[in-house]
Amino acid sequence: MNYYELLCERTRQYGGKCFLQVDEQAWSYAEFQAEVEQTAQELPELDGSVLVEARGFFAQAVLFFALQKKDCLPVLLHHGLKDEAIAEIVRENRLQACIRPGSPVQVRRYTFPLCRHEEADCLGVLSSGSTGTPKVMYRTYESWAGYFPEQNRIFQVTAASRLFLQGNLSFTGNMNTFLSVLYAGGMVLTSDSLYARRWQRLLIQGSVNVLYLVPAKLQLWLERVKEPLTAIKVVFTGSQLLSRTALEQLQAVVPQAQILLYYGASELNYITYAVCEDPARDPMNLGKPFPGVKLDIQGDTIYVTTKYHVSGTPMPFTIEDTGHLNEAGELIFTGRRQNWINKGGFKISCTKVELELKNITGIQDAVVLPYADSLRGHEIVAFLVAEEQDEALLRKMIRHELPAVDVPGRILFLKTIPLNDRGKVDRPVLENLLLRQQG
Repeated sequence: MNYYELLCERTRQYGGKCFLQVDEQAWSYAEFQAEVEQTAQELPELDGSVLVEARGFFAQAVLFFALQKKDCLPVLLHHGLKDEAIAEIVRENRLQACIRPGSPVQVRRYTFPLCRHEEADCLGVLSSGSTGTPKVMYRTYESWAGYFPEQNRIFQVTAASRLFLQGNLSFTGNMNTFLSVLYAGGMVLTSDSLYARRWQRLLIQGSVNVLYLVPAKLQLWLERVKEPLTAIKVVFTGSQLLSRTALEQLQAVVPQAQILLYYGASELNYITYAVCEDPARDPMNLGKPFPGVKLDIQGDTIYVTTKYHVSGTPMPFTIEDTGHLNEAGELIFTGRRQNWINKGGFKISCTKVELELKNITGIQDAVVLPYADSLRGHEIVAFLVAEEQDEALLRKMIRHELPAVDVPGRILFLKTIPLNDRGKVDRPVLENLLLRQQG
């Protein structure tokens, strides 16, 4: 079984029903499958893993299903990768071709020996690639679809769902959500635009009732909301923490919605989730494990055991995140190990400091990263977006609100936090800004 076959099943069930809307253009299940069939006819005979290099959501989705019809394993490419990084991905994973949309479809073949898969893999996904070149990981149909009934129950995704998401389908959170809506027989709405005002128009005009955005994009959207949206009944978000301030803002604009924060990983699947009702809740509390998922904390390292993981992953598995379980069995997340520093003998969590900064009045958004310091060994830098540009006052408030050891060694004010096409903080851009400021 693969997702092309799932699309065929749902088209037989829901043919005339709207399946996908991208900005102002919409396709029913039958119309979307017709586009897939046409594209598959244009593709030459291919085998193995094929890289998909496409900018728009519709083109990505059509090529994804068309390649599955050809019994290939599509691997959707992140936007903005340098040519040498793409060449390394192709070489290291012995990909067979690269596909670009066009009339006709553009195909570049490679001559690497074909990789044989021990498991019934049907797609490849790229790691986030926030540091280093992204790696390709493979999934069977069951590794996601086998859990759709459970995750759709928790996120309340049904055939009646009109779900909005935004961003590149190479982000596993987007791809998983898109396919879960297909599984349920619902509708997906999205925008290729990064302008949150356009998202807002689609949310209203499309009567969206389920919203999925990572917290960084929720923040962009919240800045544009002028009045409550009562049609939205569920908001689920993850991949980043949700600050107290962001939760309060979200509750004000979606007063009828249940808000869920999940913790997951590309290598695994969904791990834990929390229903966020009390704004005073600990924002580092990521809730209890999803059904069937087991957590084990060794030292402060989180290990996960689940059936729903990428192929070849030994269980239990860790992505080197840290945390502990409280008395209620909830995961208290303390950050990626790479985001901990030793500052003059004190262990500091960049994740914790980031949340502290986001709760200070006048700070709209914040990112905290570690950097090498000649005196202390390591320090932290805070990139801040201020509601008003009284930088001196904010610096004074930071020194007053934070414990002395948590006060960042450097503070840089930005108009916006740069995001990559997966909706995650673009760390290389921020690191380059710091280098230029230091120089």
